[in-house]
Amino acid sequence: MDGKEVKSELVSAGKYYEKHGARYFVYKESEITGMEGVTTVIKLQTDGTLILLRLGKIRQKQEYAVGKIKKSLYETPFGDIEVSMKTYEIKVDMVDGIGRIYLAYDVLLGELTSTYNQLFMEIREDRA
Repeated sequence: MDGKEVKSELVSAGKYYEKHGARYFVYKESEITGMEGVTTVIKLQTDGTLILLRLGKIRQKQEYAVGKIKKSLYETPFGDIEVSMKTYEIKVDMVDGIGRIYLAYDVLLGELTSTYNQLFMEIREDRA
């Protein structure tokens, strides 16, 4: 992106639950993300690791662990792409499924390109 900062915001309804000490956030992707028909699961493990799981027409299981590079296969109808994530920081401030998650990481595509990303997630109760 030529060093330019790009910001985007997405609001999505989802579900939260806990199982065996891990915390899960599940939501359906929309047409806006280009991944309509995909369900995304974010799992916060007790060791501080974050796992992103995508199910549907796009499939991926990506692990984020601070200070580590983790590879995954991004499976699409058009072919598979191997990607790696180098995680710098994971911050979780949650109480009873409400709060914030911050993730800072590089996306590595082979040895060719690398992009720095920051993800801010705010999880709140639906008051509708």
